Formats: sequence, structure tokens, C-alpha cells
Amino acid sequence: MDPDPSPRRAVARRLARWYPRVRRDLPWRRTREPYAIWISEVMLQQTTVEVVAKRWKPFLTRFPTVESLARAPEHAVLAAWSGLGYYARARNLHRAARDVAAAGAFPRTLEGWRRLPGVGAYTSAAVASIAFGVPAAAVDGNAVRVLCRVLGLRLDPKAPRALARLRREAQALVPAQGAGDHNQALMELGARVCTPRAPRCGACPLGTLCRAAASGEPERYPRRPKRARPKTVRLVAGIVEREKKILLVEDRTLVKGHLCIPLFEVRDGKRPADVLRRGWKGLTGRDAIALETVAELRHSVLNRRYLVSLFTFREKSRSPSRSRYAAANGPASRTPVPPLPPSRIHLLSPGQISRRAHGGLLQKALAAWREHGR
Repeated sequence: MDPDPSPRRAVARRLARWYPRVRRDLPWRRTREPYAIWISEVMLQQTTVEVVAKRWKPFLTRFPTVESLARAPEHAVLAAWSGLGYYARARNLHRAARDVAAAGAFPRTLEGWRRLPGVGAYTSAAVASIAFGVPAAAVDGNAVRVLCRVLGLRLDPKAPRALARLRREAQALVPAQGAGDHNQALMELGARVCTPRAPRCGACPLGTLCRAAASGEPERYPRRPKRARPKTVRLVAGIVEREKKILLVEDRTLVKGHLCIPLFEVRDGKRPADVLRRGWKGLTGRDAIALETVAELRHSVLNRRYLVSLFTFREKSRSPSRSRYAAANGPASRTPVPPLPPSRIHLLSPGQISRRAHGGLLQKALAAWREHGR
């Protein structure tokens, strides 16, 4: 951007006039309470506004203060987070809540926020600016796109040097007063007007200042890095009822700390039904019989794409003979799930499942199973 401060002041002034007229009435924008704002910012990372708008208030109802969150066991926090994805956020949030509760107050500086587990440059600037008025630039993906287009920068924002430059440019735009609204205005502009595709340049308050718009090809800014191809993993899963309760295990494949239906990896062109029979025998000591195909499910976690063959079936009674895992699999078995002690097999009703930590794949499997007719 031009080193002359007047263009910077023009950006800040235009955003300040535009934002009050168009801002969405989101619940976390009605408060300056740092705990509530912090929860919203963590939820909004990698989760859409529409989803967070439904989950933010129930989470605060369950944990109304940072002290209540700090006192809660991790499994209760993960259960309240179920369905939001990226569960490391919930674990870091829980650890950070304990630090804040131990300190007796929220930090009021960027440095203080950065010392909390899971709090990076963006979250620290967002919470500090909105809750405490700290004049710090909060640079998320939406802000990056707006900055690259206004400044005419065709760079890769994932590159450390490029991101450092964008943060410097963003900081130069932050007004001494009203930093929180300024940051939210910049992000609102990126979310609703300066979108990745088909940006509405005619509705943009920065249109006459924007170099990308002047080029006639705003979608070329910023440069899009090549994405690594996701890894595809084939799984087979079984869903079984015992006395109207569903058999679940501790998830070792997708998200540790969750409960899930048993999952087994399908390798080397093996038939999913055969893998499931061997795996189920090794897991429970019971034979899976009368298998019925329920659905083929697709699920994504970070850079992995899971293709899941879901079956339901009946179980044949436990055999009291040899070690159940050895009997099922033999010394050359490649079944990926080792035997579990009975204490780690959970039988839960649908109502009980809703109160325990679980992820999107379990929700998809239960929905498909109910549609299948159980």
C-alpha cells in the first residue's frame, strides 16, 4: 500500500461507515464479555457461522463461566463440542480455561492471550480487540483475501513471509479507537462481499481503492496454493444392538476421546464383510452373522477422506475356548484393531449417546441405520 497514511485512513473510514449498516446480528456481537467472545472465536475456526450460531448459546448454557469450564471433565467438554469438528480446539480451550481460572482473570494483552494453550495470533488479536479494545489486527482468511485484493498482492498467504507482510499491512490499517469493530468489518467484508468466487465489487465500500478490482480479475488475488491430494482410507463398520443399546468403542481411528461404532481398516483389496467378521470376533469374541449392508458413508477429517462400508448383523454367542483374539485372527492376522477389555466396550441408548463425546461419522451411521430399518 502507498506509504502515505491517507489511503490507510480512507480504508478505515469507509469500513467504519459501512459496517454498522450491514453487520449481521450474530449473538456474540451483542456482548463484550471476554469469555463469551473467546468461545465464539474458537468455534468459528474451521466451522461455519450458521453452525456456530446454533451451538454457541447451548455451550455457554452448559458452561456459563470460565470457572465452570475449567472444573468440567474433558469428556463433558468434548460431548458439548460434538459435531463442531477439529476437537483439538476443545481440548486446548479446556486447558486454557484452567489456566485462566487459576490466574483469576482473563489476560488483557496480546502477550497474555498468546500464552494460553491453543491461542494463536488471530485469536489473541480478535479477543483482545473486541473485548478490551486493544488496537491489534485480527487476520483470518477473509481479511487476507480483502487485503490481497485491495493491495494487489498475488502471493501465497500460507507462506510465512507473505503472511507476516499481510499482518503488517493489516496492523497499519487498525484505528486507535474501535479496533474490534474494524477487525469485524474487514472479516464481514470478506465473508459477504469480497468472496473467493464472484466477488460483488459493485457493493464493496473499498471498490475504488482496490487494485484487484481495477485489474478486472479480482478472483486471481490472492494466489491459490496447490493443495495436497487428500488420502483416501477404506473402512468397514458394524452397528449392533444389545438389549436396545448400541455397542460403541473408544475411537482410535478418527478422533481420540470420542465414542464410535467399531471401525476396521480394509486393506489389500479384501472384502469389507470378511474384514468385519474377523475384526468383530477379535473385538468381542462373538461371531457376526447374517450381515446386511446398511450404507456406504463418506466422511472427512482434515486431509483424510474415509469411505465406510456400514453393516448391521446379529451376533453369535461368545466362545469360551482359546484367546478370543488369537482364535479369530491367528498369528498372521492384519486386522488393525486389537482386542478390547469389556470395560472399554460401551452399550448406550440413543439418549445416552447424545450426552457423550461423539463425532459426525457416528451421527451419519445412526441416521443410515434408522433409515435402513434397524
